[in-house]
Amino acid sequence: MAEETAHPQLIHKVLQLLPSATFVLTCTHDKFRDGILTNWVQQCSTEPPMLIVAIPKGQQIEPMLRDARAFALCLVPPNDRRAMRLFNRDHERDEDPFLALTTITAETGMPILPESKLWFDCKLEGHLSPEADCRLYLGRVVSCYAESSLQKSHRNLVTPPTYDKRVARATSSKSATRTRTR
Repeated sequence: MAEETAHPQLIHKVLQLLPSATFVLTCTHDKFRDGILTNWVQQCSTEPPMLIVAIPKGQQIEPMLRDARAFALCLVPPNDRRAMRLFNRDHERDEDPFLALTTITAETGMPILPESKLWFDCKLEGHLSPEADCRLYLGRVVSCYAESSLQKSHRNLVTPPTYDKRVARATSSKSATRTRTR
């Protein structure tokens, strides 16, 4: 059987069938805090629990991620205009997109969006810079939170593939303690 090469448009279309969700990747180091929207988050290990996150190269948050050695991922609902306004734009390094928000502080010190129904607090284990438009960040999950309603069903979390309405059941994870700070 001859090996066939897939057409680039076919590859792009098939990749769009993968389930995805919108997260705000947050980070703080020294006196600076920042966040960026990403749809590319994937579990890559169960023991220890690890996630891999892709963000476009050249983002202002990247040096902060490497210096802080930690990050958080906060799930945002589709069409969350406030998250789009605060975290989907370029800004000066000393601008704090969290100023208008009351945040929760995670175990690693990372800011958590309080209305996030699901979040992960991660220690940065490493990063990769492949010849692609994104850099990959590997995080070991040290704490997390999921509202009890989400632990029963994750249908509101991800955008399932459009060709198949079946969605696999998610396994529930332990909840982390939420503490509010101002």
